[in-house]
Amino acid sequence: MDQIRELVMSWRAMDIIDIANGDEYVVTSLLGLLRDEDAATRLRALTALGELLKEQNGRIKSTVLRNGFNRLTVLLGDEDGRIVSRTIEVLLRLFDGVQIDELRLLALIDAVVPVVERNDTFLYLSVLDLFGKLQMPPLSWKSRERINELLSSDNLYLQALGMRLFLNSGSLDGKGRAVLECISGLMTSDNVLLVEAGLDFLEEVLAFHMSPDMMGPLVGFLPILKDIENGAENVLIRSRASNVRTEVEKVLFSYYSPRKDEALDVMREFLIEGRVEEALNLALIIGGTALLMKLWEEDPEGVDPRLADLLGFSREQ
Repeated sequence: MDQIRELVMSWRAMDIIDIANGDEYVVTSLLGLLRDEDAATRLRALTALGELLKEQNGRIKSTVLRNGFNRLTVLLGDEDGRIVSRTIEVLLRLFDGVQIDELRLLALIDAVVPVVERNDTFLYLSVLDLFGKLQMPPLSWKSRERINELLSSDNLYLQALGMRLFLNSGSLDGKGRAVLECISGLMTSDNVLLVEAGLDFLEEVLAFHMSPDMMGPLVGFLPILKDIENGAENVLIRSRASNVRTEVEKVLFSYYSPRKDEALDVMREFLIEGRVEEALNLALIIGGTALLMKLWEEDPEGVDPRLADLLGFSREQ
């Protein structure tokens, strides 16, 4: 142990890698240093462990999973943000190419919730990255219930963690609308990093997870994306928002073009709710103002006056 501590404290990580390949005791000693009272020792032990795990040695990974996973989850609660960040990096390497089992998944979720609640954007995005790369196991009702609790939270950060887990499981389990609401919350945040995360999530949902019940809410993203295009300070974010808006329009066109009656029903709902801009956006995507004209003709007295203005009519006509 003393030899390993000396190597760790002198940053001689490559020497540790050389001797660890033939000695499981070295790995066990490193794991022991993760319990050290000195924060610098814990940090350097994590760095050395991360270098070891880069080697993709199955025996080393098995040893760390068996003897070190619980300690790693404890370190996620460390007061030192550097240690938390380095622990997440180690977990990323530990589960690279390895499917996490359900018990460890639940333990990991419980361990990262306090990290998420710190409202540290950097650590939060690191957590999302970790769960985004996990190979998920088949989920039991218990796991789905736990993830649903996150998605239903009042805390946007926890909601997005639940969303990340549902997306990574391959099934939204009927939570499509809740997922879109969460993405909307991220994209309307004042934090540019969260806005970018929201764009990432929306692109992923558009590519892999859209369902018919999500099409109506999807229309609501057009004004949000336009606001980002016009108002974001970062030119790359503005460009991304423009590209994502194009993808949203393509998805809406593909779905609603052969379903004009359904589109009319959606636009009626928008107009009843006073969401004239969204009704107009959908109409322009799938068929110009002809569809809105049809709504006008159905009930010229009951249509929102803003729609009349958009169509160039007056109440006296």
